[in-house]
Amino acid sequence: MSRVTPQDLIPGRIYPAGTDSPSHFATEPLKNLFRFGDGLKGLGNQGGIRRAMVERNPSLVNEEAFIVLLDTGKQAEWENQYDEATNILVYYGDNQTPGKDFRDTKQRGNETFLKHFGRAYALEQGHHAPFFYFERVGRDVRYVGLALPHVDGMTLDEALYRKTFHHKASGATYENLVARFTVLPIPVDGEWLFDLKLGVGDGKHEPDAWRTFRRNLTKLWMSQFSLFASDSLEDISHPRTRNHEGMRMTRYRISQSRFRETLLRRDACCELCGLDVRELLVASHILPWALSDASQKDDPDNGLVLCVMHDGLFDKGFISFASDGRLLVTPHLGEENRRLMGLREDMSIRNWPGRENYMRHHRFRFDEAH
Repeated sequence: MSRVTPQDLIPGRIYPAGTDSPSHFATEPLKNLFRFGDGLKGLGNQGGIRRAMVERNPSLVNEEAFIVLLDTGKQAEWENQYDEATNILVYYGDNQTPGKDFRDTKQRGNETFLKHFGRAYALEQGHHAPFFYFERVGRDVRYVGLALPHVDGMTLDEALYRKTFHHKASGATYENLVARFTVLPIPVDGEWLFDLKLGVGDGKHEPDAWRTFRRNLTKLWMSQFSLFASDSLEDISHPRTRNHEGMRMTRYRISQSRFRETLLRRDACCELCGLDVRELLVASHILPWALSDASQKDDPDNGLVLCVMHDGLFDKGFISFASDGRLLVTPHLGEENRRLMGLREDMSIRNWPGRENYMRHHRFRFDEAH
């Protein structure tokens, strides 16, 4: 199959649904708009939050290339709102099932919000994926702009928070996320969409506004952890945000230190290979810190002690663990790399019900990527 470059995204332009099939799903405009050919997966045809994953880039396994937000105008229990005067978009997550963990949704929309808002507010470093906001116009869609998971002058708790809703049909309650994005009504080159799909950063098609946003976040992250960070780096964020995030990072470091000591008292060596050099051990969260609620951040069951190398493999999704603790390894590594990294089929870790509650989330992402 030959390569297909998606159309450019132009603010205000309406992209029509197809007319060559009676099937709604076959003619869905977003599915047709985000096609890449060359054996690459396109965008799904259902849901308001749709993720396109990076492919053919082993350093970005299980990472989003970009995320499309669609306002259908059909949600009775909440209404997404976009203010053109302030460029602020209020967009709701994708859980509306009573009795269900708000992260555990089919399209993983709420989990995606938690991850990318957490990274945008410098709680953890990682790959940044852009969001593209569309509005439904009949069966067609209108492109509005590039949505940033960050609002100047707002803390993370103000830009993204959980809210309890009442299910109209059953009367039961459920939790969902409320997110605030900054929308930039700028055009997007179709070539950049193709670059994103392959995990290409700093390409010539990358919009200047996105490059500036991404680089500023990297500087903010580095300044938070450098003992010699200069004041000039702090000037990239609003004073109010800077003060709140400084306190947040202090709490983060204290929490991480306490968490590490708890885990190292339980396991004084790498749980996978047995390395016991304390300086080379990482106390890692199974469900990432940015995706965890207050109790999960400090829950030892959500922790895993691994050496630096095996922690990197676990964090990047190259390895995971089955419910019985057996090591799972991505086929992308190959036999020689497995040998060099000391990965054997007979390796395992201890697993128990409390830990498995977290591990299954990691395993889901591992399985989804492979």
